[in-house]
Formats: sequence, C-alpha cells, structure tokens
Amino acid sequence: MKLYQPGDTSRAICPHCGKLVSTTFAYRDVPFEDGSGVVKGILAAVCDECQNVIAIPAQSTPAIRRARDAAEISLEVSIPAPEVEILDAAAYRVDPSATTRFRKSLFAFYLQRLRHSEETAEMLRRDFEAWNAVKTEQRKRVSRGIRIPHRRLSFKISPKTDRDVQWLMETSGMNKTDTVRSVVMEIEKDLLGPNTPRELRHLQDIAAVVNA
Repeated sequence: MKLYQPGDTSRAICPHCGKLVSTTFAYRDVPFEDGSGVVKGILAAVCDECQNVIAIPAQSTPAIRRARDAAEISLEVSIPAPEVEILDAAAYRVDPSATTRFRKSLFAFYLQRLRHSEETAEMLRRDFEAWNAVKTEQRKRVSRGIRIPHRRLSFKISPKTDRDVQWLMETSGMNKTDTVRSVVMEIEKDLLGPNTPRELRHLQDIAAVVNA
C-alpha cells in the first residue's frame, strides 16, 4: 500500500470538473456518502481546480471506519424472553450457523419492508395489538404463575435505520418497544410459519455475508 503525505500530488477524474485533474493530498473534513455524519481531519486527494475532495487513500480507511462506528445509534429495548427466542429461531431457519449478530440484519431487513407506507404502519399497529393479546393470553395459560423474564435486545444501527424506526413509531403511534416487537411479529409470521418464505434465499445470502 502506498502511503501518501500532505503535499503529495497525483491525478484523478474530478466528478465536479468532469475531467482529469491534478490533485494535492491534504487534511480535510469529509462527509459520509449517506450524509449521516462527517469524518474530521483525514488525508484526502483534493482537486487543484475546484478544491473538492475527490479521492480517499487506503491509509485513511481506518479513520473513516472509527468515525462511522461512533456515528452509530444504540437501539435498546427490553422485551419478553420468548420474543428474543423468536428472533433466534428465525435466524436458525435462515442459517443454522448464524450468530446473534444476524439478529440486527433480520430486524433491518423486515423494517425496510414496513417503512414509508402509512397504510402499512396502521395495519401493523392493529396486527400487533391482536398478536400481543394472543401472546399475553397464551403466556398466562402456560406459565401457571411462573414469571416470564424480559431480555435486553440491543443493536447498533445507522442513522438511516434509526430514522426508519422513528418514522414507523410516529406513523403507527406505537412506542419504541412495541415498534421493535411488531417487527419481531412480522419475522415470526414470515419465517416461522408453515410455508417457505419467499425471501428465504435472499436472507440466506445476507446471512452468509454477515457470518463471513
């Protein structure tokens, strides 16, 4: 790997100027591509004509990764233990070798299917209320006075995923815990039902990447 120093020069295509330009390496604050944050003071190739950052050398990648990790948001709720087990059982159906890391991928995948449709969010709330009533009654009958523990479910999610969670909360009128539980409900219906889920192959591909 070539290590660049401030003041080193190179040439690259500038997307702003639309041509091959000379560049000079300098320290700059660089925003993430998705607009979720900024990594401060990394070495980058700067166009000599328009002064925009147009390339990032490999040596700056660790700083970008650290900045992105710091920008992640904690999603943490306490839910009934059987619902955490639903996530793990669903993950096992997708990939028997999946680790707990795959819980977040499952959650994010199903969240994407629910977002940005007010009609879907309203239907989700109604379905969750009915599902929760059934689960509560089942636990009362089966537990016979045995306490059902709650477990902490915690993910580090991107600002974009956090915005999707916030949108679903606001649109459905559910709090954060019930919003997460409603996604668990969708996972149970799709992955733990009697039929083979239509997205199973796609999820298996995701699991292979997550567990690589």
